[in-house]
Amino acid sequence: MRKGITVLPLLLLALPAAGEDAFDLLVSGGKADFDLRYRYESVKQDGKPLTAGANTLRFRLGLASGEVAGFSGFLELDHNEALGEQRYDDTRNGLTDYPVIADPEGTDLNQAYLQYLGPSEMLVRVGRQRINIDNQRFVGSSDWRQNEQTFDAFRIETKRLKGATFDYIFVDRVDRVFGPDSGTPPATLASSSHFLNMKVTSLPVGAIVAYGYFLDFQDAPQFSSDSMGARYEGKWKLGEGWSFGWGLEYARQQDAGENPASVDAHYGLLDLHLQTANIDFFVGQETLSGERGTFAANDNPAFQTPLATLHKWQGWADKFPTTPPAGMEDTYVGFNTKLAGWNWQATWHDFSADATELHYGSEIDLAVRRKFAERYDLLLKYADYAADDGFTNTRKLWVQFGATF
Repeated sequence: MRKGITVLPLLLLALPAAGEDAFDLLVSGGKADFDLRYRYESVKQDGKPLTAGANTLRFRLGLASGEVAGFSGFLELDHNEALGEQRYDDTRNGLTDYPVIADPEGTDLNQAYLQYLGPSEMLVRVGRQRINIDNQRFVGSSDWRQNEQTFDAFRIETKRLKGATFDYIFVDRVDRVFGPDSGTPPATLASSSHFLNMKVTSLPVGAIVAYGYFLDFQDAPQFSSDSMGARYEGKWKLGEGWSFGWGLEYARQQDAGENPASVDAHYGLLDLHLQTANIDFFVGQETLSGERGTFAANDNPAFQTPLATLHKWQGWADKFPTTPPAGMEDTYVGFNTKLAGWNWQATWHDFSADATELHYGSEIDLAVRRKFAERYDLLLKYADYAADDGFTNTRKLWVQFGATF
């Protein structure tokens, strides 16, 4: 699986010997879907002489087979095109006078898998696939970028136990957002990683998730680690249309594989919500522990989540793709609401070190979004990061339009 895989031909080998009827069902029961996403992204960053501006258009084609005896297959192709002159550093074009906008041009095999859907809602899937686990803090597809992150993996998920879901995944390769062309940061990571996740919902209130993520990367050993933790989430009705929601989480991380760092770190999350039908007020704090001292890039003792959908966490300006060695405390407050057919969101973050007195800065994030005719999607989004110790002021603006067919 190191060089990528094409699994749809395997579907024909896996089918029972049912003759032409099975093949006809495989083809006639299939479907195709197509979507495009245009985005303008502007980035102004202190320390960079030029302001970045990227006009990109992503095309995505998906082909799903019909189902025969529980077997089916799926193929998905992506192409990202830069419109007009490139005025941004896409991590591959060498335009380093501009800030980074990590949307390189190229055509990519985004997904290609064979799956079997068995009794008791058991799913077995092998091939290149999108993987989003829970809130995507540890494992996600990073689908905010035009070329999302997918995984060459074997996955088995079952709900055989009433009120519980068990998920096991082995990952052979990670296809990152920086692809498809090779370069720095690397487009792929060779992996021998295991994910375990169990969610129990048969509780009087809420649900408990227990997990273990055992990462081993041959070409990025600084990200190899073992993380184990648990999350308790739920919602309590308060009456008159109001409810109180919560997410409480703790995890411990240690170095693994050939990681040159000595890691013994912890993660904590307190996330609280007060909600009605049209508005959600939230406040919380996320902590990724670190240590005092001076550390090299490959000797970072802080808690890391290299496979997360990082854009969802610690501000949309994406200033902390790697946790600083002194760790991170992100205190945030904000709201989501729906008004006049539009979804509005505002969030304020305050960033500080966990292990020292460093204050990294603060950020305000604003967004407004609307869907039209169940097919079209318009998004306006803004992030303003005000730096303090060790980072740079950054402002980002996005205008995005999507359509699905």
